[in-house]
Amino acid sequence: MMPPRKILIVFPHNFFALKSGVHKRYYEFARSLKEKGFTIDLLGLRHFESRWENFKSGNTDQLVDRLFLYDFRIGYHLKLLRDFLLRLLPFLNMKPSARGIQLPDYAFPGMTRMFDKIIRNNRYQYVVIGYVYWANLLKKGLPPGTRSILTIEDFVSLKLSGTSAGGGSLDAAIEDEAERVNLFDKAICLSYEELAFFSVHAPKPVYFFVPVFMEKPALVAKEKEFDILFIGFDNPENMASLAWFFGQVFPLLPAGIKIRVVGKVARFSIDLPGVTKTEYVQDLGDVYMKSRVSINPMQGGTGMKVKVVESLAYGIPVVSTPKGLCGMPPGLLKEFIVAGDPQSFAAELTRLLTDQLWYAKKCREAEKIFAAYFDAGVVSKKLDEIFSRNQ
Repeated sequence: MMPPRKILIVFPHNFFALKSGVHKRYYEFARSLKEKGFTIDLLGLRHFESRWENFKSGNTDQLVDRLFLYDFRIGYHLKLLRDFLLRLLPFLNMKPSARGIQLPDYAFPGMTRMFDKIIRNNRYQYVVIGYVYWANLLKKGLPPGTRSILTIEDFVSLKLSGTSAGGGSLDAAIEDEAERVNLFDKAICLSYEELAFFSVHAPKPVYFFVPVFMEKPALVAKEKEFDILFIGFDNPENMASLAWFFGQVFPLLPAGIKIRVVGKVARFSIDLPGVTKTEYVQDLGDVYMKSRVSINPMQGGTGMKVKVVESLAYGIPVVSTPKGLCGMPPGLLKEFIVAGDPQSFAAELTRLLTDQLWYAKKCREAEKIFAAYFDAGVVSKKLDEIFSRNQ
């Protein structure tokens, strides 16, 4: 008897909001699975980051069949209380104090009970978990015939090292992350670097590289209102990138350049002549088509950047730092315009904005890169392999 074509996705955010790169990745991921005939249930988190009031309006095509919500605030506060009591009563805590950076575990007892009940009452062919924060939901195991898949969105331990006050050893966090990855049957990586690391240090899963992907948008010729476009959420990496660009690159650019900063990061952009800041736009496609060049001046961070793939999809050349191209297949890096220092970055932008033949060539190359590597039709074949009926 064929297993049911049902998937439970455990993902904290309401990806219908489409407010960040990870939302867009998971929306395209779920849409592709739906097109392959899967019924999708979603276990998300209330009181975490996303709001869920607009879930029904976003789910008009019934991409998600059933939504389950666990109250993150309850589980988190209970954990804080437990940790406080353990510190207050050290004789109850027989383990030595942890040192260094610790990887958060958000598979709270209440959420684990909810998860276990859901999988007991349904016959899922696959359980897909986004982020290792919830990997320990699997510690009790899954019913026979159900396979587990982790989508590795980031190298979480390394990301925590950049935000941890006072630093600390990464060794324990990396070891913990590898142990959690090793709980899964399969792992989907959107970064080549992460695939190379975890396939060695967590050998149990079968690994697959699946980059950021999307449907090719309909391109409409529009007057270019802005020379340079930067899109980003208000995370530390984007904020640092924007500060680097305006502090070190902008002064080297020709006068009169028109720049548009879009997304929540816009609130952290300095006010300068020729700079337009927009925190929210209804149609990102319109923004891309009215811009000549996209920039990706990342100074750190992990994971493939959605803004790079979106720019390619709209046939817009991208000028990126080497850090901005982390996760890309090694053989593809030479196809991008890469500049690591302010002088080179400014020079590449200036050439694109002043040399029409060069600009046209790079626009054509952007579309070719997208069609070869990131178009949903190309990536769909890889998903067929991962979500095979034969598992």
